[in-house]
Amino acid sequence: MLRFVSQIDTDPSTAHDPLYVMFHGYGNDESEMIRILDAVYRQDDRADVASQPTRRPNYLSFRGTVDRPYMGGSYWYPDGCGVDERRRACSTIGDAVVSLLDAGMFSNRRTILVGFSQGGYLSYRMVVEHPTLFDAAILLSPSFTGETDTILASDTRCFLAYGTEDRTIPPADQLTARRVLNTAGHLEYHEYAGMGHAICEQEISDIRMFVDR
Repeated sequence: MLRFVSQIDTDPSTAHDPLYVMFHGYGNDESEMIRILDAVYRQDDRADVASQPTRRPNYLSFRGTVDRPYMGGSYWYPDGCGVDERRRACSTIGDAVVSLLDAGMFSNRRTILVGFSQGGYLSYRMVVEHPTLFDAAILLSPSFTGETDTILASDTRCFLAYGTEDRTIPPADQLTARRVLNTAGHLEYHEYAGMGHAICEQEISDIRMFVDR
């Protein structure tokens, strides 16, 4: 069963604003991605935006389908599971999300996937299996084990980011992610010096510029 929180502005004047479809990392919950999106949209001190109203992003932020006992938080697929099991889990979730997005209130919006770690992998698999549906995918430190033979054929713009000190995602998997996403020809890649398996302020700024294009 899909669990999510949403913020959708029904004002007709915002009908073409993007819709963010977001998936958190292992052991977290839907609030993780809302914090990231809020940071992307927070009003800054630049003179060219100071007089503009604060934008209110539209989003669906999903909670992992499996709850983590004792420690809290959720996840999308078990640690250490095989590639086939991981892909099946992502397919089931992705198909359910796509069915939800078929609602009329979402029909005219640009749809942007956002995912961190496990959620980044899930977002990537949704692009693989639904290559014409999403306008962009923001993949933050995604897991990428087992994807060496994947060929991505999609016009979806992809933002891929890793920290140079990320010890959670092996370097070989990071290289695979970059190579596979590059095959489609729509990749924007960022690497952040000194950052681990996390999000940094420069990354937030780069995401803001990516979504504004």
